[in-house]
Amino acid sequence: MANGRRRKRSKKNLIIIRGLPGVGKKFYARKLLDKFGCGQMFSASFYHAMVNWNRQYFSRNHMWNRQDVFRAMKEGVDPIIVYNIHSFLSDMWPYITMGMRQGDYQITMMELPQGYPNNPFPINQLYRICNCKIPKQKFRFWEDNWQEADSIWDVLNDRSSIYRWQYSREEWNL
Repeated sequence: MANGRRRKRSKKNLIIIRGLPGVGKKFYARKLLDKFGCGQMFSASFYHAMVNWNRQYFSRNHMWNRQDVFRAMKEGVDPIIVYNIHSFLSDMWPYITMGMRQGDYQITMMELPQGYPNNPFPINQLYRICNCKIPKQKFRFWEDNWQEADSIWDVLNDRSSIYRWQYSREEWNL
């Protein structure tokens, strides 16, 4: 380090992709991984598929996904791409909190399609893309209850998210 100057360390990337099922979150995550040339992508859908989309395991599957992301951060994986529905701010709060606590992650949130909810896919189209496996009323629920976030601070300062996660005993929150 010449003249006492330190070389600036570049931050690792945590990318959170949110959107309704069928909008292309997984496809976009793969494109990003190809662009970076390395890294890992995570989704609770991986676990949901293992148990044939049985709803009784959804909570556990999301917990396992959070654990996987936390382990990847501890290992310094770059980039980490998390793609889930994330319709509620509290769904993203654990991942953003992990990235902030880790300290060396640049956190980016993306919504698909870009400009959502002002630029939505028709529910009938998403229903067909998902092979009619997700009821239309579930799409309507996600769409009607979508919580907008302009930045990670909207998520971190959300009172309902803080309340939901403040007593969590998961490893990332201890």
